Amino acid sequence: MYSRTLSFLIILFVFFTFTACNNDNYKDQSFQNYLQTHKYAIGQTNFTFLDSLRNRPLKTEIWYPTKDTTKFNVTKEYPFKLPPTSKDAAPIAEKSPLILLSHGTGGNRISQMWLACELASNGFIVAAVDHYGNTLDNKIPENFVKVWDRPLDISYALDNLLNASEFSSIIDSTRIGMAGFSLGGYTTIALAGGVLNYELLKEFSNTEEGKVEFDLPELGDVSKLITPEIIELGNKENRYLKDNRISAFIAMAPAIGQGFNEKSQFEKVNKSVLIIGAQNDERTPVNTNAKHYSELLDGSKYIELRGQVGHYIFMNEAKNRLKRNAPIVFKDDKSVNRDEIHKEVSTMIIEFFNNELNKKSH
Repeated sequence: MYSRTLSFLIILFVFFTFTACNNDNYKDQSFQNYLQTHKYAIGQTNFTFLDSLRNRPLKTEIWYPTKDTTKFNVTKEYPFKLPPTSKDAAPIAEKSPLILLSHGTGGNRISQMWLACELASNGFIVAAVDHYGNTLDNKIPENFVKVWDRPLDISYALDNLLNASEFSSIIDSTRIGMAGFSLGGYTTIALAGGVLNYELLKEFSNTEEGKVEFDLPELGDVSKLITPEIIELGNKENRYLKDNRISAFIAMAPAIGQGFNEKSQFEKVNKSVLIIGAQNDERTPVNTNAKHYSELLDGSKYIELRGQVGHYIFMNEAKNRLKRNAPIVFKDDKSVNRDEIHKEVSTMIIEFFNNELNKKSH
């Protein structure tokens, strides 16, 4: 059901996220060098929005195009190979399209920062939330199966961004897109209008394949948390997650495809959807997830990354220390170059959003 993560990775990832990792030959890129190949520098800031009705604090990271390179470079603090970002820099004056990002289960808001940076440097504002109780440093068991909270998180963050004085004047509210990875891929499809069937998900958890996917190292078998009460509530809540303000959707290696088996579950989807799968995905196999979604979702576009490309290709590229300590997530097959795959995927994604969101602005 969800991306498998090692329990020790929680400690490593959280520690290294806020500690510089200068133990290899990687040199942080300068703003000047980055601007030789990109249109804009990248500004970075964050907010915490509180959804008091659901008692959910939503840490939200925001990246945006800027010309101000005088501020502190945030990415020096991260254990990832990322371009420089300018903390709290002044954004460009013109309105920009907004892309919302949703991380995978047990990840966090910077898990797909490689994509956020590419989008921001090409003129997009990007916002990613921490899905409360379903992150590396905040694990609440029931939040791993209450998946309807994730689309609600995105919609709530969008409400606040469109009303925030800092961003309301520079977000083009007619051009909003959404992208997500793994369980964030499901989150994307739910916001597009896909309606999950919890009975199907429970049935899948009793199969051999399902038992593997539902068994998380840090929590054990989470399928036992899908109680009759959760099934009843989930089937009710999942009918009302579509967000009509979002005009284009991208699901990367989407999870829980086994909760869908009929095209009628997608009858509310009326916007463009791109699904990207990885041929060697070991956590959310394409035949029961990415490809399965695309076959049920009429009008969707499906792209499969070929070769030994696995599930975690959609995560940031790690510096050597983190790569050594968490190889399952950050080390790829010898035939795979994560940086090159990221360039290929970000080019696809930017082209898709430019085409689809520009349609909506005319």
